[in-house]
This record gives sequence, C-alpha cells and structure tokens, in this order.
Amino acid sequence: MLAASATPPVADASSEVVHAAFRDLHGRRLHGFALLLMLGDAARAAQLAVDALDAGSTRIDELRHPERAAAWLRARVVASSRGMPRAGRRVQPLSDLGVDASVASALGTLGHLERAALIASSIERLDRRDVATVVGRHGDALDRLLAHARRGYGAAHAEGNPSEDVPVGPLVERVHAEADRAMR
Repeated sequence: MLAASATPPVADASSEVVHAAFRDLHGRRLHGFALLLMLGDAARAAQLAVDALDAGSTRIDELRHPERAAAWLRARVVASSRGMPRAGRRVQPLSDLGVDASVASALGTLGHLERAALIASSIERLDRRDVATVVGRHGDALDRLLAHARRGYGAAHAEGNPSEDVPVGPLVERVHAEADRAMR
C-alpha cells in the first residue's frame, strides 16, 4: 500500500495562485469603490470588499473577463451595502483617495444607487454595460439614474463650493468635469 502524498495536487496549488491573482487584480480598486460608496466608512468598506472578493473567488471560472468581474464585484458591494444604516450625516475624510471634503459632501447628498452609478461611471470610468451591472439598471432606466445622479451631485457641489479657488487632485478634477458636463 502506498502512503498518501503530503504534497497537495498541482491543481490545488494552481487554484490558490488563481485566487490570489484575482484578489490582487481587483482588491485595491474594489476597496476604493466601497470607500467612496460608504462615504469613507473604512470598516464597512473593507468588510464589503472582502465579502465580495470571497464570493467572486468562488466564481472565478465565470468571472474570467477582468472588466465583467470588476462590475460583478461592485454589484455585490452595492447589493450587500443597501441595508446598512448610514454612518451618520458626517462624511468621513476621503483624502487618501484624492477626494476633497466638498466632493465627499456632494457625494453624500446622493442616494445609495445614485452614488454607486456616479462612482462607477464618472470616477472609475467603467463601460456602460458594466455600470448597468453594478446598479442593476439598463437602457432608459440607467440613463435616468445617471442623469439624476450627475445633476444632484453637480447642484450639491456647486451649492457647497461657491469658490472655485480650491486646489484639486486628478480624481476631483474628473468628478468636477463630469458634474460640469451633466449641468450643460
């Protein structure tokens, strides 16, 4: 009788590498998305990102395309965070992501789904079909959601930031550009 091998099968080692690569590829940006969505609530954002990555890593065969996987993971974060109570009206600092207080405050005025749509489309620049996956809206419903989110963000940002003398980083510049485009 042969003794059982102490070395795991090659497929198991290969699977671990694939799961680690999946987490490395998606983890950081997914956490950033969750932080913005949760308005800087670091503990909730981290838990949402970890839970989504865990769920995604069990579906790696279905999520081989990086952009579709990114959309699926974000949709998971959005769905999982819907029932969570807000951390309060006070928006947490998001300066580590390059988001100034006025941008964070304007994001905080949006509803949960509007914020997810705006972050996915205007900040992360996901493809339209991926934004649809993230928020679960398609066609005209997606267009209305995005238009409402952009108008709401633009109005809130303009109201809270009458002076344009505030220095901004690249992420804030993108958000401002999208807000300006939406207000036209």
